[in-house]
Amino acid sequence: MDHLHRIEYHRRLPGGALDLAQVEEVLDHGWYIKKGEEWRRRYTLECAVDFLARTETKAGTYAITVWREDVRICTVGMEWRPSKG
Repeated sequence: MDHLHRIEYHRRLPGGALDLAQVEEVLDHGWYIKKGEEWRRRYTLECAVDFLARTETKAGTYAITVWREDVRICTVGMEWRPSKG
């Protein structure tokens, strides 16, 4: 069964502050296929790479947080470097 999730993409600014750059809402159950923090982290990163590539997001450091209603599922950090071509 799919659940509505909100994925927030916060870009790290010079000086360390986080700026909410983009938000994605998805109907998905992928975070619950396997148990454990490592699976949620891996699945979130895979979703983020797909979304950031589709939206042609500029390179940078991002904190990505996944929410289901008001419950935080996970937060992960990543260096986004879009591929060229």
